[in-house]
Amino acid sequence: MNNEIRSDKSREQRPWARPRDFILLGLIAVAALAMLLIPSLISHSAGIEVLVYHEGVVIDRFVLEEGTARLLSYDQLPAVEIQQWPDRSIAIVRSDCPDQVCVNTGRIRVAGQFAACLPNNFVIVLQGAAEAEGVDTVA
Repeated sequence: MNNEIRSDKSREQRPWARPRDFILLGLIAVAALAMLLIPSLISHSAGIEVLVYHEGVVIDRFVLEEGTARLLSYDQLPAVEIQQWPDRSIAIVRSDCPDQVCVNTGRIRVAGQFAACLPNNFVIVLQGAAEAEGVDTVA
């Protein structure tokens, strides 16, 4: 019984968290933040290639360039318009689909992002220039 009394007293005296617990939480937070920020910093430094697909076939491929603005429309589907802005972002700005989710998606600018107009089988994919060149190592 004396052991039970001592353990109860020690639990009451023990602080909720020790300083090393806060240090560990801080390290986990820093690691999580680094994992979020590093990919976006890497993808902005490299060139970003745009692949435009219609029904699973690449119909256009170009590199997003700083300072270039243009409005794109394709013969395969003239009802869908894509706009590129000078800040190296791109978006679907017009479509004849009923729900308009593709138009409301907004601008994409980071490698790995995509915008899709599913009723029209139309997809825009951004990939890094290194990914666009093909496989450079064999596992």
